Amino acid sequence: MKIIRHIIFSFTLIFSIAFSSKVAVATKVKGQVEIMAVGKKGFSDLMPGTILSDGDKIRTGSSGFTAIIFIDDKSTLKVKDNSEVVINGKRTAASISKKINMDEGTIRATVKKQNTDFVIQTPTSVASVKGTDFWLVSDPETGDQIIGIEGIVGLTNSETGQEIEVTEGMSGLSTPDGNVGLTETDPSSIPEDPSDDIEGPSEVKIYLEGPNGEQKVIIIEYQ
Repeated sequence: MKIIRHIIFSFTLIFSIAFSSKVAVATKVKGQVEIMAVGKKGFSDLMPGTILSDGDKIRTGSSGFTAIIFIDDKSTLKVKDNSEVVINGKRTAASISKKINMDEGTIRATVKKQNTDFVIQTPTSVASVKGTDFWLVSDPETGDQIIGIEGIVGLTNSETGQEIEVTEGMSGLSTPDGNVGLTETDPSSIPEDPSDDIEGPSEVKIYLEGPNGEQKVIIIEYQ
């Protein structure tokens, strides 16, 4: 078994293993957080260090929180309480094309500059990201609010196709009846990020098997 240790991700190695569906790692978990692995019919508890595959569904309870890191570029997704998301990732030659399907809830996305797509889709809107930091609060009845922390997020209403760009210090609103709008962010509307107070593993091992049965272990270290 070949063991490769990474202080910084080795992109070449990870993406040469194109047959793998591994896309992300759950680094921090607090309270009730469950996973329905792709191909399964039921939920089980999500544990810190769990490797996430394309199509896995994450669900948090009333006090739940989890932080997820993508294995290609260390972009992060923080999922707060009462949220449901599906993590989708398709590999290209140099990165993972990421799509998050979000039924409802609150997430924070801190996205590294992307060579491919990073999209978050809700019942109301589509958020397109190239590299930024923002909160997304989604409610199927009232719509979506994007709170820009850094960079630019494109917010498109699925009903009308209207699109706005949400920048730092601004909040974008997209409603189920098709309206979109921009306002200056009220600081009190920014959700609390509990991740700094939660301990998680500093190292995760990803076990992969090649088409000829060879095995590799990728050891990912992070803060």
